[in-house]
Amino acid sequence: MEHKITISNQQLSFMAQENETILEAAIRAGISLNYGCSSGTCGLCKAQVIQGEIDEIKHREYVIPEAEKLQQIVLTCVCAVKNDVTIDAPIANTASDIPLQNLCVKVRKIEQVSSSVFKLLVQTPRTKRLRFLAGQYVEITLPSVGASRFAVASCPCEDRLIEFHLRVSEDDPISLRVADNMRLGDALELQGPFGDFVYDENANRPIILFAFDTGFAAIKSLLEHITAQEQELPIHLLWLSCGEDGLYMHNLCRSWEDAFDGFNYDGLALSQSLNELTQDHEASCKTIESYLEDVMRDHCDLSCHDIYVSAPDPAVEIFERVCLKKNMLKRRFFTEPVRGNKDMACIYSV
Repeated sequence: MEHKITISNQQLSFMAQENETILEAAIRAGISLNYGCSSGTCGLCKAQVIQGEIDEIKHREYVIPEAEKLQQIVLTCVCAVKNDVTIDAPIANTASDIPLQNLCVKVRKIEQVSSSVFKLLVQTPRTKRLRFLAGQYVEITLPSVGASRFAVASCPCEDRLIEFHLRVSEDDPISLRVADNMRLGDALELQGPFGDFVYDENANRPIILFAFDTGFAAIKSLLEHITAQEQELPIHLLWLSCGEDGLYMHNLCRSWEDAFDGFNYDGLALSQSLNELTQDHEASCKTIESYLEDVMRDHCDLSCHDIYVSAPDPAVEIFERVCLKKNMLKRRFFTEPVRGNKDMACIYSV
């Protein structure tokens, strides 16, 4: 049985399953309730019950003062709802609402998704999960090896299992270790989140997402967060890469097109390599611009769209030029570099 939880001070609602804590249900729904330990210890997940009945289903060490108990203050990480409930609770709506965190995580899965791209899945401790907003990035450190920054490729609704996409590069010690001899259970240090490339929760506008190569990681996180909220918004995903190797999750994108109403996907693998693109920069830019104009031909007016782009500067500039011709508003054009892919720097030179 499911019950509806309404956050009155935010005008949001989500469903909670039987024997699921309020916090667990919120995270699953992509709603960023404030929390810390998620285990009843720190008290950061306090909320006030305005209407409805709740039940503590997990042990807590944090002691709620009697005065707060009289005000129906509860910990969302240990309480489930018994019927439809209305609460007041703080929510992280912007990157500044999320604190910087330091965690020790363990490798749970390494999957080679193309000839030079790996998917890395790490797990946080049960008592110290990573709070982040979709589109943000973190710094991963391996003692005695080095550190690199990568976009989180997973949805905040999966706050214990964190996904990253790594293209193997001689300049990136973390990617080299992942490709060569990283093992399940290895420990990594994680710091973050960083960045303000995040979804505007209150926008409720059509969305265009554009990724270049492993810039898809940040875009994937945004997309999974948006769809987790079950908002019925038109979404157009464009993914551009150098060679088939760059569309390393092409089948996943095709499955989204089948699963979600109003979702369109266009992927193109350029025949040139990154180095070849920079050797004839002007011709390469014309090739990319021609492709983008073609896939955007059905968009006549972008004045009501939000556009999110994770790509190198030249690709960003080309796409911005294409969108401006269609009445795009610059304040709704959000950009993010391709994190963790230092080889991509070669495309920055003109």
